[in-house]
Amino acid sequence: MNEMGHKLRTIRNRRKLSLRQVERLTKVIANRYGDKARGVSASWLGRIERENHSIAHKRLESLKEVYGVSHEELAEEPPAGNESGQELHSRFPDIPSAVLKGLISLEGPLLPPEDWMAYFPKTTLLPPLSHLSKTDRANFTRRPRGREPLYGILGANDTTLVPFVQPGAVVEIDTSIRTINPGRIFHSIFERPIYFLRSHDGYHCGWCELDAEENWLALVPSAMTATPQRRWRYKQDVEVIGVVKRILTRLGFPDDPETSINPVLQGSL
Repeated sequence: MNEMGHKLRTIRNRRKLSLRQVERLTKVIANRYGDKARGVSASWLGRIERENHSIAHKRLESLKEVYGVSHEELAEEPPAGNESGQELHSRFPDIPSAVLKGLISLEGPLLPPEDWMAYFPKTTLLPPLSHLSKTDRANFTRRPRGREPLYGILGANDTTLVPFVQPGAVVEIDTSIRTINPGRIFHSIFERPIYFLRSHDGYHCGWCELDAEENWLALVPSAMTATPQRRWRYKQDVEVIGVVKRILTRLGFPDDPETSINPVLQGSL
């Protein structure tokens, strides 16, 4: 499959649009401009997604409007010329170059723009900084010697910690702490450590409880979210990657535009 076609199909699937829906939406755009050349048929789009064909500028403009993406997100080639960019592209092949460049050019962990959340529907562990080139590492804030932290992004669909930590938050993970003490009592959520986990079906982030026999580990969601509690066999079906030391999140509930636009740097809750 060609690079552009793969991107178009990935973005369309993420927007949960069928080929017929895209056809109808681009027809509206074509009618608005009075230009039939801006319309995209379902059969043509399906062929573009499967095969290597060029795309007329007007049709591409219509697709960008329907999908709500920038020209850079569709047109940029995979990062090249440095090991870090190539590694990121191999790990996240569906994410546009513009987003990947942001991951390796930050001067320390920054809260990504909200439109990035479309590319991280699930909670994700980012590559360690040691995998980046020397030039890339020089752009990051220097830290005391010791074990290098990892960073993760809470997925757009991860509401485990809402409203305390929002989907799209960036977390810094201390990998030197990978054990959970069973039976420990906390007087408030601000005392409870937040852990970053890896199971057979992906990554998870939240408060945890371990039974006295240390057989089962439960991920405890916020009392203010509808996310159900999950549990795994400890050390068999789930791995503790580390404890969250810093959180960069937006304030408010995800669907509250009045309070979800300003970022705040928090300590571990």
